[in-house]
Amino acid sequence: MSYKYSRKLDSMTIILRKLNNGERVTIAGLTSELNVGERPVYRYLESLQVAGYPIYFDRAGMSYRFVENFRLKNFSSKNDFKQVLDIDRQVVNQATVAIAAYRSCGDCVLSNGAMNELFGNSEAAIYSQNFRDIQSWKESGLLEMAEETLANGREQSGDFRMLSASGFDVWFHCKMTVISRDGERYLVMMAQNLTPRMKKEIQVARFFVAINSHPSVVMITETDGTIKYVSDKVEAMTGYAAEEVIGKNPRIFRSEVTKPELYRALWSTISEGCEWSGEICNRRKDGTFYWEHMRISPIFDADNVITNFVALKEDITRQKELDEELFQYAVLDTLTGAYNQRIFTTLGNREISMARRYGRPITILLLDVDALAKVNHHNGYPSGDEVLKRVAEICRTQMRGTDILSRFNGDSFALLLPEADRNGAYHVAERIRRGMKRAVFAGRTGNFSCTVSIAGATLSGEHQGVDCMLRACRRLLHRNCVHDMVAGFHGDPSSSTHDS
Repeated sequence: MSYKYSRKLDSMTIILRKLNNGERVTIAGLTSELNVGERPVYRYLESLQVAGYPIYFDRAGMSYRFVENFRLKNFSSKNDFKQVLDIDRQVVNQATVAIAAYRSCGDCVLSNGAMNELFGNSEAAIYSQNFRDIQSWKESGLLEMAEETLANGREQSGDFRMLSASGFDVWFHCKMTVISRDGERYLVMMAQNLTPRMKKEIQVARFFVAINSHPSVVMITETDGTIKYVSDKVEAMTGYAAEEVIGKNPRIFRSEVTKPELYRALWSTISEGCEWSGEICNRRKDGTFYWEHMRISPIFDADNVITNFVALKEDITRQKELDEELFQYAVLDTLTGAYNQRIFTTLGNREISMARRYGRPITILLLDVDALAKVNHHNGYPSGDEVLKRVAEICRTQMRGTDILSRFNGDSFALLLPEADRNGAYHVAERIRRGMKRAVFAGRTGNFSCTVSIAGATLSGEHQGVDCMLRACRRLLHRNCVHDMVAGFHGDPSSSTHDS
């Protein structure tokens, strides 16, 4: 009678039972019994071999057998076993799986080269030991599984870590089963050495621990930009958990602050196999901006083809903030936000050189706050500070994008007006003066007002630079020792122009 087995598992169970009973297993016989073709039968046998079952092809009998069954049958004594083992040593040592067999009393009757190598013992040492006396078996739990297998007769398996005889840690997957022959029970053990794989896994685990401990974010993407891996620090930097960004594109961090041209240059560089580094402003999950310094490198395979990109991303937001603060302290007046005198002189000389080269007009206005010392004395320094800030605000309302404002000393301001002649600069100065005259401030003794006096200098052949033009303005202000006025312009025939 033939039976049709529709499930692969059932078919392999039938094959294992036959092998364990010592039957001759042939392709033709299995094809007929399982009612399948030869190709599935070969696949079943191959699957069992991959799973660790020591099945080999006996050319003499043209059939498949268990290595253990072949060695253990027809033995009634340990000496007979060793004699046949010597004959069959080539077959035993060809097995890639570590194989050993023990009598129920614990004596070893069979051990192949793979088993000797796994435990780090010589063949003589293994045969001379009783497994119940081996300390490493006791410490690793292997002895416990051996005793349990002998007690219940069922196949058992597990993963173990053991200290070998040579003093090194070994990891292996072990299967144990019990076979009875001629009234004696044998414990058959098969083990697959996992040590090389475990060492690699430990190295990889340590590598990822090191990555996740690094303050920077490590990101690996596919060649199309899809995020394949990102270290845990990504959440602290972006607000996204690692699970939220894996499988996404880095454009989820993109902000409108960074220009599209930069992204195009970035992808063009790394796509050509070159490294790119630079600073990018991105957006966090909560919508806030952050700055990062990023270094991206391509990863190549053995054929020099790019397979991935790896990016090292460092949050430099605080550094950017500090740089901005340092810039403010270095170039700006902290009270009014106007440039300091040093920067004004540098920028002003550059504008004067351009104006002189292209024959364009340029004018400088110098503003003095009238009687600021009295304001500080009668109303306090906070009121004086408010006056200075108001002067800067009124000047900015009259400035163009190319004009430059600076605070000089305690109560003076300078305004550089490129492309402005004497007439145009006069109207700017007059609007500033009138704006200050209308301003009202609150002091300790009540409301008060404060005025400014303004003088100007238009670039001419006798002016060598900013300092020379400012000195000309200062002379005009000192010559007209009155308040609330536009004192005039250097070179102007009239010495002053008064408000009516």
